[in-house]
Amino acid sequence: MITRKTPFAPGAARELLRSTPEFMELVGDDPQRITTRELPDPLRGPCVTIYTGVNRRQNIELSKPRLIVSVWVPAAEILVDEGIDMDPEELSWDVADLAGRIFDRHRQMGRGGGFEFRGVTWRSEWDAGPTTMVDRERGAESPLYRSVIEILMKVGSGPR
Repeated sequence: MITRKTPFAPGAARELLRSTPEFMELVGDDPQRITTRELPDPLRGPCVTIYTGVNRRQNIELSKPRLIVSVWVPAAEILVDEGIDMDPEELSWDVADLAGRIFDRHRQMGRGGGFEFRGVTWRSEWDAGPTTMVDRERGAESPLYRSVIEILMKVGSGPR
């Protein structure tokens, strides 16, 4: 009988970012801005979405999910209304870069400690990005500036 499940990898990443004060300071004090779901509408400041791109199983004890971390920032006019005087494309880059460095603190192969989430140990490594793009799906007058990073995670069966 199989009694253990692999915890939700995007949830582990979400909780790690939410628990890092320097990240919350850059994104804003609302933890809902770091989500595994849809973007808020309207978007009034930086928002981070996290999903699993690929989940490679090594064996019953080890999983290696690749996470896609996307940072979304509204147009400069909206940021100014919220008291943020920064280029939105640069802000999205800075948030993605900081997220990557936070994940890299928990690297594999003994180069940093893991972190605990729902009874298992996780390690993570910043693998790619930031890659930038502009999303105009909400209309040409409402662009979202996006930066994306990829994170490799490794989840084991318990504290190590």
